[in-house]
Order: sequence, then structure tokens, then C-alpha cells
Amino acid sequence: MTSKVEVLRALKLLLEHHKALDKKEVLEKQSQEQSQMKERLAALSAHVTELEEDLDTARKDLLKSEDVNVKLQRDI
Repeated sequence: MTSKVEVLRALKLLLEHHKALDKKEVLEKQSQEQSQMKERLAALSAHVTELEEDLDTARKDLLKSEDVNVKLQRDI
């Protein structure tokens, strides 16, 4: 017949096993979330780069327009 001590040991081992599994599930979820965040960060970084390029183009266009405006005002 199994003693109470053996039953308690078995329950303790089972509990520890479940805790380890829960920790593994949590770690896997965190890893997945971290991977998704890295992908999102990369996409946002690419978008920022694109916006910076658009801003640079707009600044250059503005300078050209200002130069043309100054020349036209001189001609008038």
C-alpha cells in the first residue's frame, strides 16, 4: 500500500511539473510577442525612413520654388 508520504511526493512532483509547463507556455508566448514587436518595429522604422526621404524631397522642392519666386519677383 502506498504511504501518504509517497502520495504527497507524487503530488509535489506533479505540481512542479505543471509549474514548469506553465512557465514554458508563458516563455513561448513572450517570445512570440517579442518577435511580433521586432517585426512591427522594423516596419515602423522603414516607414520613418520613407517619410524622412519624402520630407527631404519636399524641402528641396520648396527651395527650388523659393528660388523661382525670387527670380520672378526680380523680373517684375
